[in-house]
Amino acid sequence: MTEATEPLYKQIEIINSDIHKDLRISPLKDFRRFKNLNSCIVLGGEFAEASKFYPIVFIKTAKEGVTPVIILGFDQNFFVDEDGKWKEGYYIPAFVRRYPYILVEEKGEKEEDRKLFVAVDKSYEGYNAENGEKLFNEDGKNTDYLNRMIDFLRAYDLDYNLTMRFAKKLEELDLFQTIEATIKTPDNRTFVMKNLLAVDEKKLRELEDKEVLDLFRSGFLGWIYAHLISLNNFARIVR
Repeated sequence: MTEATEPLYKQIEIINSDIHKDLRISPLKDFRRFKNLNSCIVLGGEFAEASKFYPIVFIKTAKEGVTPVIILGFDQNFFVDEDGKWKEGYYIPAFVRRYPYILVEEKGEKEEDRKLFVAVDKSYEGYNAENGEKLFNEDGKNTDYLNRMIDFLRAYDLDYNLTMRFAKKLEELDLFQTIEATIKTPDNRTFVMKNLLAVDEKKLRELEDKEVLDLFRSGFLGWIYAHLISLNNFARIVR
């Protein structure tokens, strides 16, 4: 797996009604900054839709642990063209759609003391756009646009935490197997993607009934099968 050569968020700035009362931000339309990504995180709530277009696999990192990702290409993102357009008709993951916004976390001594602040990437080309969307009204209150972004980011945070619990549960049940994808493209280039994780169907079928029922009632069983079905999309990436 390859990573972007530079961080996606370069100048994170927490949004403040005093500092940003006149700020306008234009919605993301140019996806060229995602061109060098060959994968990105995918949330469990996205599995059903994302599985129609991309392979969903798992990777293990020292920072996040086991994490589900979608494969966007081999050496780069094949779904972003030279003009920065995302390929028409293909699902755009929430990880991409939330940009240039992000939640900044301030941890307390207890979990309930955790605070989240809405921030924006000041390096984004749509930052301080003349015809962009205003974040605050004249009286300093959030605009409907900003409230929609906040709702989206909160939903993202909730789904992210549930997704990580899902991945941890699969690891605890020892359901993963390591897979390797070797792909030869039509122009005779060969790519090998190593250290990918996928659910082992044999191990899944051997689970105790109670464990299967727990996966079903939590909604995780559906996510597992969406992941397994999505593996057929490696052929789509080659095409």
